[in-house]
Order: sequence, then C-alpha cells, then structure tokens
Amino acid sequence: MPKSRNRKDHKKKVASRNKRVAEMKRKNEKMQREMIMNLIEQEKQKGLYDNLPPINEANPAVTGPQIDISGPQI
Repeated sequence: MPKSRNRKDHKKKVASRNKRVAEMKRKNEKMQREMIMNLIEQEKQKGLYDNLPPINEANPAVTGPQIDISGPQI
C-alpha cells in the first residue's frame, strides 16, 4: 500500500518544528542572560555592590546546624 506524501513529510516537519523551538529557546535564554548581565553592570557602576562582604568558602555566611553527609561510620 503506497504512503501519502503528507505521511512521508511528517518526520521532516516535526524535525523542522523542533529545531525552530530549540532555536527560539536558546535565543530567549541568551537575551535574558544579556539583560541580567547588563543590569548587574549598571548596578556595579552605580556602586551598589561596593559594601557587600566577600563570600568565602572557608567561612560560610549561613550559620546553623551542619549536616554530616559522610555516611554511616563503620
């Protein structure tokens, strides 16, 4: 039984649509990232980040109970 042209082209249409959707998603993410970076740069120029304490891994800013993730002691 022969296949119709519409059925044959279905995979191409789906692939094309998925490619367009992925490109739009990447484009939107890039625009959001650029907008956030521009906003941060503007805030840096205004001096909003001058008085912040430095983040240090050895001295965490969040104090509270520490969770032991090493597992059971055998």
